[in-house]
Amino acid sequence: MKSQKLHLLVLSGILLAAMIVCSQITIPLPIVPLTMQTFAVGLIASLLPVTDSFTVLCIYLIMGAIGLPVFAEFSSGLAVLTGPTAGYLYSFPIYCLITGLILKYWGKNYLSLFSANLIGMLASLLIGSLWMLPNLHLSLHTALMTGMIPFIIPGIIKVLLAVVIAQRLQGIVQRQLIG
Repeated sequence: MKSQKLHLLVLSGILLAAMIVCSQITIPLPIVPLTMQTFAVGLIASLLPVTDSFTVLCIYLIMGAIGLPVFAEFSSGLAVLTGPTAGYLYSFPIYCLITGLILKYWGKNYLSLFSANLIGMLASLLIGSLWMLPNLHLSLHTALMTGMIPFIIPGIIKVLLAVVIAQRLQGIVQRQLIG
């Protein structure tokens, strides 16, 4: 049992590090940059149990809040967590909850991994877009056209990538946690 907890802790640390690295893979765009963060969130949600994935993303947010440069473009601090794109950051633990709970009941086959991550990704984009409403004084239409619609196709590509990699790693992770 202790060995299983240790493996889960190590996997959580590795996935947190992957999240930080993926946050730095950025294509700067006006208002909302395109990053690999949601890819990492999908991987975390797919490989860890619900509470562990939620915890990893909360730790990521705390690290950024205290000033560690873990967010996109090595940013951090309260300015980022109150800025126009903060809603996306806050949506990451919610993405993990949604995806993890779906996977808990549907299992972790390819179709359920894809569907759960797609739903989590769409929720993340919606939350991020809605955050921009009061922050940038946008209409709902403008917020969705700025913060959600352009990111659906890249989001689907990142979900597919996360699912393929998660499926490859799933067997290894299970053997490490059981054995």
